[in-house]
Amino acid sequence: MFSAAYEMLGGEKRKAHSVSDSLKIIRQGLPVGTLDRGMLILGLTKTEYAKIIGVNLRTLQRKMKEPNATLSPTASEHALMLIDMIKEADGYFGDRDTTLRWLNKPSLVFGKETPLSFCDTITGIILVTEEINKLKYGYTV
Repeated sequence: MFSAAYEMLGGEKRKAHSVSDSLKIIRQGLPVGTLDRGMLILGLTKTEYAKIIGVNLRTLQRKMKEPNATLSPTASEHALMLIDMIKEADGYFGDRDTTLRWLNKPSLVFGKETPLSFCDTITGIILVTEEINKLKYGYTV
């Protein structure tokens, strides 16, 4: 389900091959170290990334000092969904720079907000992913 997203965040190749594998990874929590990769992929600061995945920055800083620290299941799922959305956008736009420009550009479809501003919720990620799929298949307004 999230195997490509998990690999993009530095996880073992093929470890998240099935839905049950993905659920196990989400429930155990992603290693806190995956945050650096997620920030780079999205072009965000640590503060921005923590906010978008719903993690308190101070808690995050404290966890980063602990060996084997993990994100909560909710934050882990959020991070995987974000990266999966990026993978879809990269597939449509062709490269990461174009994807990031699109995510950070206000759009009429999103009420003159940026698509990225919707991604602090799972519903928002789903809406942005749906819009990417509409673009892919020519369902534009």
